[in-house]
Formats: sequence, C-alpha cells, structure tokens
Amino acid sequence: MAQRAKIKETADLGDYLKAFACTAVMLQAVLSLALTTTGGHSSQSGVAWLYLAVKFTAPAFICGILFTTMRLTRPQPPYGAYLKQQWSALVVPTIWWTLAYLVLMPQVQQHHAYTTVAQFGWQFINGNAAPHLWYNTMMLQIIVLMPIWWGVCNWMTTRRRVGIVLSVTAWLYVGWLVVADRVI
Repeated sequence: MAQRAKIKETADLGDYLKAFACTAVMLQAVLSLALTTTGGHSSQSGVAWLYLAVKFTAPAFICGILFTTMRLTRPQPPYGAYLKQQWSALVVPTIWWTLAYLVLMPQVQQHHAYTTVAQFGWQFINGNAAPHLWYNTMMLQIIVLMPIWWGVCNWMTTRRRVGIVLSVTAWLYVGWLVVADRVI
C-alpha cells in the first residue's frame, strides 16, 4: 500500500485572510443596511468609513488563496506541471460556466450584451459574462502569474521582509482610501 505524504494541517496566513474576508462580507451587508436608515450625517459618515474599511474582502480572499497555494505547492513544482493541474481544477470549469452564461443567460452580462463575435470573445475573456465571474478571471490571472508570486515569496522570506512588505501594503491601502474619499 502506498503511503501518502502528510500535509501539515495548521492554519496559515491565507486561512486567516479568508476567514477575515468572509466575516467582512457579512459585515458589509449589515453596514449597507445601516447606510440606508435615517440618521445624522456624522453617524452615516462613520458607517461609510467603516464600510470602506471592510471593502478589502475580494483582494483579501484572493490573497488568502494565493498564500495557501504557495504553502501547499512546496517544493515549487515545474510550471508546466502546475498549469496542467490547474487546467482541470479551474480553467475547464471556468470555460464551461462562462459559455453557459454567455449562451444560455446573456441577460446577466455586465455593462452590455455582446452582439458580435469580437464582443463575445471580450465578454468571455474579461469575466463580464456574469457579475460573479470576475473572481474566476482573477484566479486565472494568479495561476498564469504564479512564477512571479513564487519569486516574490522567495524574495520576501529569504530576506525576512514579510513584515515590511505587509506594513507598506496596509499603509498604501489606507492611503488609497483617504485619497479616493477626497478625490472621488
């Protein structure tokens, strides 16, 4: 009987990011309800700032998956073998779901429905066939760019720069929220 390699079953940064992202999604629903109630400008402003602060859910969830994938793919597999594995895990289902939305439910497309073959291709590639397919598109981009992520991870961990990079990223995010609030 062949023995299976044991994977250490401990939580990593990716698991925590996914948990916080899922919690923040629930909080967004509550906060959006709070924004629709009548209240003073100051209380709505505070709720709006809190709502903006928890809008990190999509990137946090994607980064959580990325961190977990990097942990589970050690040692780093050859890129071709990794792509072959991901082809059946994500690419094929994405193709089928996107085709189903474009052909069977064209009314759910974002922005405008396709009328030409070129527009069909564009809707297919960019994830606009349905509102939630942006997630698949983002995951496909992460899969294709995985060698870059492995390189960044190796650079950060071998030089012990994880804390610095995460701190700078958090400050850039907060700065972007402030700038977006002032400019937009």
